[in-house]
Amino acid sequence: MLKVGVVLRAKEREKDVELMAEHFEVKSFNLPPNLPELIEEPERYLPPDEFYEVDLIVSYAIHPDINLGLIKKASEHGVGLIIFSGGSKAGSPIQLKKEAEKLGIRVIWEEICCATPKINEYSEFFEYFGTPEFEVEVKGGKIVNAKVRRSAFCGASFFVAEKIKGLSIEEAPTKAGYFTQIFPCYATRGIEGGIHRAARVHKKAMERAIERALRVDGENEDGNRRTK
Repeated sequence: MLKVGVVLRAKEREKDVELMAEHFEVKSFNLPPNLPELIEEPERYLPPDEFYEVDLIVSYAIHPDINLGLIKKASEHGVGLIIFSGGSKAGSPIQLKKEAEKLGIRVIWEEICCATPKINEYSEFFEYFGTPEFEVEVKGGKIVNAKVRRSAFCGASFFVAEKIKGLSIEEAPTKAGYFTQIFPCYATRGIEGGIHRAARVHKKAMERAIERALRVDGENEDGNRRTK
């Protein structure tokens, strides 16, 4: 079973840990909520050595010095991938990736977890988490059932899937974006906030799911064998 380490900040994102634990062996470590702006000795705050006995790490530390320290410690224990969430507050993607590359670690830096790209070497993880993917059933122009095939780390995709049931196929994509925004998402708010990108990601995922459902229905009507 895949082993995942999750670094939390003041117990935020514990829902992510619960969701990941449904599929993987998960270790979590809580950082204090109030960290110094500049940390010269990040090892004072980092997880203990046994934490790094994992295949990959997801960091919600939201602190550049902590994240740089994580890269160094992870390299000592053979961790192959670290996913940093939190946007610019997590640190410079150029700096983090440069340091990781020197130490032989792959890094994913994303502002929003629902836009995390898939890495084939870790397909077991990305089968369940990353850019959302839905499967819907359409009857009479309405969504009668919706399933999550891949979810955002935070679980917003499950919230969206439940809320769009009963909606017309015309309104479901837009509503998917809306429901993403009212979910307790950690993306930044405001006009330029990542919450709007998260909404667009879920909207497009719903559009693709509806297109697949309609295409399959059309093939069934033609007497073709249903495929996925």
